This record gives sequence, structure tokens and C-alpha cells, in this order.
Amino acid sequence: MLAYEELKGASGKEVWFRPPRYDARVLFPQSPPKVRLRSAVHKLQDISLGGVAVLCSQSADDIPDIGDVLPLTIQQMGFSIFESEARVLRREDTVFGSKLAFNFVDSFIEFEKLLSRNTQAHISARAENPAHDQLVSREYRLFCADVLGTLRSYKRVIEDNVSLAQMANCNFDFNGCYDSCEAKLLQQWRPIWRTGNDLIRSIRADRDVLQATKQFSELVLTPEFSAGEIWNRSYTKPMGYPGDFEIMNQVYSWQPRGSNAYSMLLHRVGLEVAECIKTRMEVVRKHIVTAMGTKIAERPTRIMSLGSGPAREIELALAGARTFDGRVEFTLIDQETAALRYAFEKTYPSIMRMQGRARLQCVNTSFTDILRGFNALDDMPPQDLIYSVGLLDYLTDRRAAMLVHRLYNALAPGGLLIIGNMNETPLSNLWPMECIVDWSLYYRDQDEMLNWAAPLRPAQAWTETEPTERVRLLFIRKP
Repeated sequence: MLAYEELKGASGKEVWFRPPRYDARVLFPQSPPKVRLRSAVHKLQDISLGGVAVLCSQSADDIPDIGDVLPLTIQQMGFSIFESEARVLRREDTVFGSKLAFNFVDSFIEFEKLLSRNTQAHISARAENPAHDQLVSREYRLFCADVLGTLRSYKRVIEDNVSLAQMANCNFDFNGCYDSCEAKLLQQWRPIWRTGNDLIRSIRADRDVLQATKQFSELVLTPEFSAGEIWNRSYTKPMGYPGDFEIMNQVYSWQPRGSNAYSMLLHRVGLEVAECIKTRMEVVRKHIVTAMGTKIAERPTRIMSLGSGPAREIELALAGARTFDGRVEFTLIDQETAALRYAFEKTYPSIMRMQGRARLQCVNTSFTDILRGFNALDDMPPQDLIYSVGLLDYLTDRRAAMLVHRLYNALAPGGLLIIGNMNETPLSNLWPMECIVDWSLYYRDQDEMLNWAAPLRPAQAWTETEPTERVRLLFIRKP
């Protein structure tokens, strides 16, 4: 037991107590409520005794500014579970939408009442709003039942054999079980995936039907898939945004993860969906190697990555450059400090091995600042290769075209710009990402991407797909 004089308080900014803030997906794991502001409904990110944080979509109109006071309603299934006047304390515009932080003016959250009303709203929605449920087609409901039936047939077999092993006082070989099930499940998964895409593509234009279908999917399918680590991280978004660098690392490592054979199988299914992250990286790596092999008199070859994440392609390119005798300078730009730290630490041994012929610099800035014309790009010398393969999927067409224009202007004469975007294809990532893990992207075809290049009058512009064909890559060569 400590004496009073041994008890320590906080230090620094922590001496100012703040009420705890709860992530919406943790507090409401099945179905986070929405927030209504004026005529629009937005995503609830987190909530505390005295305020909330909200994420407005890129397409939202009439987004309030700092200092605005307006009615705010927290809704579950269309029913109000909390209302208050609220003041905008902070606003941050990001590629994922505008983040707004509110402080309640005339009320506060009583969490017991809020959770109780949330439960009542779910019950009322089922009883009083059958029309919402009816928006989900019978075909999609049957499809979800088939998905669960397929997955749980594997779960049942695994659990039965674990029980038999326990009865015989034997250790159960989870790895052997996983190996025997993997190929068969993947064979069944691809037709399921394609059917899901077909069903969602047919309703994508109807916002109400799509939203109802997504809610149904998160209620029925997401809890099952979340036993797989990559699905769970994609859905919960612990870093506050989808597609963080740890998810990319899971794909790059391609290792079984999970506490048992069933969770390992679900993770493997998720890797199958995300395989295009790895294959698009390999395409970029080859172009980095080509650029490094092109010697430029009097200066190093300059290569820039926007939205770099863990930058595994640079790590691999440097590790394989055993006979490299030129000079190269890499610039990584990302809004996540942890991603840049990881990339720097992994590439540093190869940088040191090259004894001054390679240099790496990291720029920690928001993508929104880049879109707004932040001078990080303007202050850098012209680049020979610029690539951004995981960012434009989140941007509207207008903002994507603006970013392509900015990056193109940062190229040196003869330089190459590579832009990646999720491809519009029958086996795209549409259904798994949109409905199971609430990960919304823009899917584009060749013509849509070539339209970004047309006003630039480049020497060349063309597109290719990586081996899975789920990512389309736009190449723009400057004269």
C-alpha cells in the first residue's frame, strides 16, 4: 500500500482531466448510430460526456464551420436517441471526408440512457419500420445465409475434431487442419465473392437500398468474418481510417494469423481479397528498379511516393540492388507517423549499405494539405518517378484530377507518374469491402482514369492492371 505522499498525479498536459472518449464501433459494436446535422446524416466516430466527433462524406453539402451552433441528433435505425444544440470546435478536411468535433451546448450524454435508447431503437425499427428491412432483397438475404452456411460448415468440422482430440487427450493440429481446408474454402469463396459483387452492383445507384443492405450485412456477416484478423482490423479501423499500413503489412507478409484453425481460414480469405495490395506493390517495385538503373548526370534519380504506407516496394528494391552504382533519393509522404517510422527503420540498413549512394527523406503531412496546394511538393526538386497507388480510390473524380495535375507538375522532363485505383471488374473488391467491413472506395475503369491525363498533354498515357486485375494503374509520361 502506498502512503499519500507516494501517490503520483499526472504531468504535462495530462494534469487537465478530460472525460473518457469512446470509439463508436467499440461502444456500439453491432451498428454504430448516425449523426444528423441539418438535412444530412453522417458517421459517428467517437463520443464523450460532453461531445462527439463526426465524419462527413466527401460528397456532403452544407458542412458547418468552426464556431457554428446547430441542432445535432444521434440516430439509430432512423430513431432519435439523443438531441442537443452543438457547437463546432474543430474541423479537419481529409481525403476520407470532413472530421468535425462538437461540444454539446445545452445537454450531456448519460451513457446508461443512451445505450438503453439504442436498444429500444433497434427493437422499434424491427417492429415499426418493416419497410427498411424490406429494402434488403430476398435474394441478398438468401445469399447471406449461403455465405454463413459455407463458413460455418468448416467451423463445425473443426470444432467437432477439436472435441474428439480433447476426449482422446490428444493435442489438436491446428496448422494441419488449416492446410487441409485452405484450398477447398478458397475454391468455394471466389464464386461467393463474384455473386456478392453482382448483387451489390445492381443496387449501388439506390442509396437507401444500398445503406439498408450494408446494415444487414454488418449485422449478419461482419461478426462472423471478424474472427479473421484482417477483417476485424479493416472493420474496426483502430487508426481512425481504413487501409492503414498494418493491414498492408499483413498482406505483404502473407502469413496465417489466428488463435485457431477457423480464424486462420477467415484471415486467409481476407488475404485473398486484399491480394491486389501486394501485386500492385510488385508492379511499382519493378518501375523503381528501372528508374534506379537509369543514371542521370550530376544528380541522383529522384523517386517520390505519396501515401507511402510501409513502403515495402522501396525496401525490396534496395535490398535487391546489389550491383547498384548510381545515386537515388527517395521521398516518402504520408499522414501517419507510425507508417513513416516503420518504412524508415526497414529501409535504413539498405541505405547504410549503399554508403551515401541512396538517401531517404520522410514528409509527415496530411493528404488534404497536398490537395489544398501545400508547398511540400513545390519546395522539392523535380522527380523522375512519382507514384500513388492507394490514395485516389478515396477521392471524388474532381479531386482526383486535381491531384494528378499537381503530381504531374512535380515531374522532371521525361519523368513517369503512376496512379493506382481500384478497377471496375466482375471480381473487384466491391462487396467484401463495402458491405462486410464498411470500406468505401471509388472503382474506376480505363476511360475514367485516362480522362485525368488528357488535359495534361503528356508524351504518353496508358493503363495496365496488375495480375489480379483488381487494381488499374495509370501511367503518364512527361515530355
